Formats: sequence, structure tokens, C-alpha cells
Amino acid sequence: MTGLQAHSANPVPAADSAAGGPETAALSAPADSIPAAADSTATAAADTLFFADFRTAEAAAPSVWRDTTSTALFGEASVTVEPLRKLPAQPVSLTDNAVFQGFVLLLAATYAMLLYRNLGDVRTLLDRISRDTATGQRLSEDPGGSGFSRFLNIATAIGMLFMGVMVVKYGDSLMPSQLRETLSHGAVLALSLLATAACCGVVVYQLVVVRLAGTVTLSQPFISQLILLKRTYFSLAVIVTSPVLLLFALCPRGTGDVWFCIIIIELTVTAILYLREAVNLFIAKKISILHWFLYLCTVEVFPISLLWLLTVR
Repeated sequence: MTGLQAHSANPVPAADSAAGGPETAALSAPADSIPAAADSTATAAADTLFFADFRTAEAAAPSVWRDTTSTALFGEASVTVEPLRKLPAQPVSLTDNAVFQGFVLLLAATYAMLLYRNLGDVRTLLDRISRDTATGQRLSEDPGGSGFSRFLNIATAIGMLFMGVMVVKYGDSLMPSQLRETLSHGAVLALSLLATAACCGVVVYQLVVVRLAGTVTLSQPFISQLILLKRTYFSLAVIVTSPVLLLFALCPRGTGDVWFCIIIIELTVTAILYLREAVNLFIAKKISILHWFLYLCTVEVFPISLLWLLTVR
């Protein structure tokens, strides 16, 4: 007991003696002898016991690392799962909104009413085109009178609106994403109407140019016949392509390539028929084919190519 009291009265020398005394031998001994060393320190002072236990725990539980496999750790039935990746944000679509789609459906209803109320005019149109193509006759007056002329005007107006819809739908994949995000639903509808206004501007330019040419050359009857021919084939294009264009306009963004190809084919066929009838009209009136080329470049190609260039830029 006297030795324990002296050891407790001088804690620092006891720590020093523990560093070079029997405690050091206990720490460096094998693991089997560690519990005996811990028992021998049970009668020591509290501060010396704490120090001895800390050293003993550090020596008794060294950090050991061992490599393993996922099969050994989780079992043979375990599989490797790829980490979840954040899906990229879907780009904003101009046509995927209720305002634009409602406008397209309104045009579809107007087109259906046009066919329902003017079914006789549609048959007259198809019959006149097929008969003139077969017999070589050219359109000289409105078949059916003012009722047929009104039908042509309504079909032309619907076609202009559908052209504005098609411009917005096609431009949805070409417009930068930053610009698409800034356009509201009302702005998309305004953009469609702006495209329709641009198409109307092209039509007005064509009418002014051909009327001026008719005034200069004193051939207004021929010009009226040419304008009627153009209105007729444009109405034919509207009747043929409107159902497919409706399906194309309502398709989600990035889809509808099949409908777009069908629209292009139908428009191409109608344009070829119109150009063939136009050149036959020039030949029937004994007008040089050079004037037909001049008409084609100045009236038909120039305004459309100019509008396309401005749109792309």
C-alpha cells in the first residue's frame, strides 16, 4: 500500500516509469498477455489507469484493411446497378400549348364547315381541273358564278392561316431554345398570324405585279385568267393538304416527319400541275415562252425566295 501511495503522489514520474518500465513490456507483448497487463493496472491511480488503457486499446486494435469483392460482400445474387443519371431537360416547344392547338382545331372546324357547305363547289373544282387537263381548255371564267368565287376566297383565306401554322410548326425545330423560352402562348399565336400576314404580303405583291404587267401590255383578260388559274390550284392544294397538315401541327415536337413528307409531296404535285397549266395557257395565247420564264422568276420565285432568306436570317 505504501508503494501505491508513493506512486500516486508523483504522477509524472509514474508516467515516465511507465514509459520505460513493466507497462512498456506489457504494451509490446502479444495480444494474449494484454488482459493480464490491463489487470495489473487496475490497482493504479485514475490518471495512470486512463493513460494505460488508451495505450493498450491503441495497441490491441490496430487498423487493418483488407480488399474484397462485391460478390463476397453482398452475395452471389448481387448485381451491379448503374447510378441514376439526371435526365436532360426537355426543350420548350412552341406548339405544345393550349392556345396554339386550340387555334389549329378552330381552323380544322372551319375547313370541315367549308367542305360541308360547299361540297358542290369542291366537285366543280375537281371536275373543271380534270376536264381542262383532258381537253386542253383553259380556265376563262368562274364556273358556277359568284358562289364558286366565294368558295375560292374562303379556301384561300384558310390556306393562308394554315401556312402560318406550318411556318410556326416547322420553325419550332429551327428556332434557338433561348428564344423559344421567351415566347409566351399568346406570342406563339401572334407569330403564326405574322407568318400569315407575310404570306398575304407575297400574294399582294404578285397581284400588283401581274396587274401592272397587264395594264402595260393591254392584256387584262389574260391576266384575269392567269389569276383565276392560280386561285384554283391554290384552293386545290388547300383541300388536299389541310387534313395532313392538321395532323402534322398537332404532333409533339420532334415527331411528324411522315406527315411533313406527305405535305411536301402533295404541294409539289400541285405546284407541278399549276406550272404545267400556266405554261399551256401562255402557249395557247401565243405568248413567248420567254415571258413565261420572266413571269415565273419575277412573280413566283422572287418573293418566296426573298421571304425565305429573311426568315432564315
